Formats: sequence, structure tokens, C-alpha cells
Amino acid sequence: MGNAFRRQPGPSLYDIDNRTPVSKDFLEVGIPTAFGLIAFSFLLIIPGIRGWKRIRFTIKTFSTLWLGTVILMCNFGYGWYTDTIVSQVRYKPYQKGEVQVEIGLHIGLRGLNITLQGIPEFQMGEQINYNEKFRWNDPWSQGRHGFGPYAGKFNQDFRAAQYRGTPYPIQWLAGYFTTDGEQIRFGRKFRLAGWYTHILMWLGFALYLIAIITSQFSVCYAAVSLLWLSIILIMASFCYGVIIINDPPLNIPVPSGRITPRFGWSWHLTCSTGIVTFIISVVVLVMHRLNSKGLALLRDGRSNAEEYPVPELYKSENEGISRAEERRSEIDKPDGLGDAMSFEIVIVDNKYSMQ
Repeated sequence: MGNAFRRQPGPSLYDIDNRTPVSKDFLEVGIPTAFGLIAFSFLLIIPGIRGWKRIRFTIKTFSTLWLGTVILMCNFGYGWYTDTIVSQVRYKPYQKGEVQVEIGLHIGLRGLNITLQGIPEFQMGEQINYNEKFRWNDPWSQGRHGFGPYAGKFNQDFRAAQYRGTPYPIQWLAGYFTTDGEQIRFGRKFRLAGWYTHILMWLGFALYLIAIITSQFSVCYAAVSLLWLSIILIMASFCYGVIIINDPPLNIPVPSGRITPRFGWSWHLTCSTGIVTFIISVVVLVMHRLNSKGLALLRDGRSNAEEYPVPELYKSENEGISRAEERRSEIDKPDGLGDAMSFEIVIVDNKYSMQ
């Protein structure tokens, strides 16, 4: 029984049809799923809110969740610099024949992801659907030259992939990021860009939390926090785009063309979100400057007078105090003796009769 389902001398291997490749990154799926569950829970309570508050609550809640999703997704996503191409390539070293595949290069802040999918998926007697990740963080240091224990994280992952027998196209693309000399410093450039950009993204997430807290008691403070958040997001996009500049640019040849990565969805989403947030925060600050009461009414759905009505008892007392001040001003007149007596009567009336 110990040799059941086992192909000697390898480990137990069950039905080959049950094996599925990793097609999505865990965080790229988990982050929007978590925020989506929170959004769904808010959808359940929206019907219980009446009037203007329902619209205000919906806009505020979903815009806040969208902003948090964008920040975390772009921070951990592998869509900052991407390109895909369909080519006829050699599948593995020392193996005759070529296969038609779609090769994808997806670069993020913490590493890169190389996908290889066969067209069709089953060729040469096996399933061609790979998703290999190579990281340069943890630690973020460049490390020594080579592939030894003191080399960088990326070079060590590359050597481990070679020992695993990773397909040849994946090794070909990843090898361009292991060289660090002369003008071929692609790995160093993208590692530094990821290091500085991910710091700015975490700073933006902290400002995002501050904006949520301050929005509960001050629209002006929340708008200022969003303004700084938008500046940080724009700076992150600019910082990444400047640091990765290399001469010559990243251009990887393959048998039927070249892989020339361009800015992907993570970069565009970060930049566009920063610009839109900047415009909204500036508009809110201008509205607060011109008409703060109207902005408070837009935020709370009612004015301060409606939210905190003054009781009738205090209204009568205030009216009595104002009348007393008028009487006090008449005391200073030369013929104000009678007025002084009437002033005392008014004070007594207001004190005891609460008129």
C-alpha cells in the first residue's frame, strides 16, 4: 500500500487532471474580496437609512472602500510594468521541438511574475500553464554577484528555479534581471523603484486611515488629509517612472518578436486615483472656504441648528438677558432712576417667572 499512486522514485502523484496551476496572486484576489465583503455588509443596511442620508452614506462608504482597495492592490500587485506576447519557443532545454505559448512579464514593487500558457494548454504530452514568481524583497539588498548564499533574493530564486527544471522561456526572461554590470542593471533599477514606491504607498495608506478618522468630526481636516494622500500617490507614480529609466531600455527578444514592457494597470490606477483625489480635495477645501455651512449641511444632511435645537426654556432666558442688558444701558442716563427700579423688576421676573 505504501507504493499506491506513487511513480518511483518521486512523491505520490494522484490523477494528473486534478492538478491546477496558480493563475492569480493570493493578495490580488484576497484584498478586493475582503473589501467586497465589507461593501456587501454595508449594502444590507442601506435600505434602513432614509432620505438624503442614504445617498450620502452610500457615496461616502463606497468611495472610502474603493480608495483603500486601490492603495493596497497597487502596493502588492504585479501590474506596474507589464507585457505579453505569443511566440513559438523551445519548451525545455535538451528537448526537441517547439511549442506555441503566451509569455507574460508582470513586474511589481516586490518582484516580478512570469506566466507561460500553452496554446493549446496541453502540448508535448503535458500541461503548459506556469506562473513563476521571483522576488527581490525580504531582504531588499542587492547582495553579492552570483547565485550563492550571499547573493540577492532574486538570484537565489532564479537558481532554485533552474534546479526545479523551470521551462526555458521563464529562465530566459528572468535571466535579464540577474545581471548587474555595465549598463545591464534592470534588476537593480526595478528593486530600487519598488523600494521607494512601496514606502510612499504605505505612507499613503496611513493618510487614508487619518482621513477616515478626521472625516467623522471635520470635513476640512479630512480634505487636507486626502490632499496629502493624492500628492503621495502622484509622487509614487512619478518616483517609479523615473527610477526604472535605463539606457538601454528593457527589451527582451523572443523568436517571434520582442517583449517591451510598458506601464501597467497598477501604475495607471495609482496615478489616476491620485489625480482624481487631488481634484476632489481641492474642490472640498474651496467649498469649505466659501460656504462652510452649506458644506456641513451636505455632509450631515442637516444644519447645526436642526441637529442641536435650543430648548424653549433657554430661549426665554436668553430673551430676558437681552432685555436686562437694554435696561442696564438705560441706567447710565441722568434720569435713569426709575429705569433702574424697573431693571431690578425685570431681573426678578426673569429669574423666577422664566418669561
